Amino acid sequence: MGIFGDDKLQDQRIAALERHVRLLTETVQANQVDLAAGWIAIFALQAQVDEKVSSSDVDPTLSELNQRLTAARKQLEESSAAGSESWAMLQGGVRDAFATLRTSVNRAAERIAKG
Repeated sequence: MGIFGDDKLQDQRIAALERHVRLLTETVQANQVDLAAGWIAIFALQAQVDEKVSSSDVDPTLSELNQRLTAARKQLEESSAAGSESWAMLQGGVRDAFATLRTSVNRAAERIAKG
């Protein structure tokens, strides 16, 4: 017997909660992709405005960031398309992709700040 005295109702509520958590997670990850894309654009503009960083320093950094952003977007798409069974496993890969992207963005910010 379930918590609510009705196994079917409990299963429905648990399924609804799982769907809700999954949608929230996908939304957060989509926001992370958007934020990273915004930071890349800001770095490009900052380099152009400041002119303290040579384009040879900025261009490879932006290319690397765009590659990592592409990888993170791909992981996000795969995660969103995954079935419930494999979704949790894919989330590990998505988290790793975003961690790598965040590390790269932070390194780029430090390099640009040092000029």
